[in-house]
Amino acid sequence: QALTLLMATMARPKLLLLDEHTASLDPAIAKKVLYLTSKFVSEEKLTTIMITHNMKAALEYGSRTIMMHDGEIVLDLQGKEREETSVDSLLEMFSRVKKERFLDDRALLA
Repeated sequence: QALTLLMATMARPKLLLLDEHTASLDPAIAKKVLYLTSKFVSEEKLTTIMITHNMKAALEYGSRTIMMHDGEIVLDLQGKEREETSVDSLLEMFSRVKKERFLDDRALLA
């Protein structure tokens, strides 16, 4: 994954799309790949869309978090609101908006 990321950023894309690029990696390697991602994106000033089920990573990296459910945008967080959001508060917001609990083991256990 790290090599693929390096190759993708060498081409200096206008938009870097990362679709579950840490899926199936053990936690230590996923952390390294996320570190490299952050470094490359920052250094190259790349506009990036990172798709992930890992809510912690979604809130930790980048400047905007969009949460989707059943093909619909449920939440769009940025700025101070995003900075003050935790995984728990994100789940609470989801419950308020959708009037149901968020039940996705992959996201909750990541």
